[in-house]
Amino acid sequence: MFRSQTKKSRLPREEDVTYLIDRADDKFKHGQFGDAVHHYDAVLERAPNNFRALHNKGLALFALSKFQKSIEFYDRALEIQPNASHVKLNKAISLNSNRNFQEAKSLLDEIVRLTPTNKEALNARALSEFNLGLDSEGMEDLKKAIEIDPTYTMALNNLGCFYLGLGELDLAIECFDKTLALDTRNYDAFLLKDMAVQRRERRLTRP
Repeated sequence: MFRSQTKKSRLPREEDVTYLIDRADDKFKHGQFGDAVHHYDAVLERAPNNFRALHNKGLALFALSKFQKSIEFYDRALEIQPNASHVKLNKAISLNSNRNFQEAKSLLDEIVRLTPTNKEALNARALSEFNLGLDSEGMEDLKKAIEIDPTYTMALNNLGCFYLGLGELDLAIECFDKTLALDTRNYDAFLLKDMAVQRRERRLTRP
């Protein structure tokens, strides 16, 4: 009797793991990413295959710009739930940030094939495609994402960036205006619009 109780006490208690992971998530929500990683580690010491802790530690590592490490934890989470599309998407975003654009695109192709209306996957794939020199494919993906959700400011802003890069200044400004109409505090869109306006003015005054 004594032995069985001792053995049982050494097993991870679900309430302990739940408490620890809730603390970790709270740290993450408040932008304390280093602390969040520490707390996720405490969870994984008790439950090494905890899917939520593995995935969320990947998110925290990404927020710390530790892209390769985040990919490793997404991969561990995918070993447990191979069809978790949100983990695949976050892995692809990390791959893009780590400049592994072809690998990211292959993963995003899979996600979009299964869920063609996944606007986040379309937006992420567009970034892969632009970096691979597939400009027309990237712009098509961004337009699809905006068609799915006209209020998707990330895709609107990215489309503006790519128009800006192509010298299509009026179209770029239009995208940035739409972004700012939806998100007045979008500082990136504000700066990019100002850049596009200045370029257009220089073009108009050029002899």
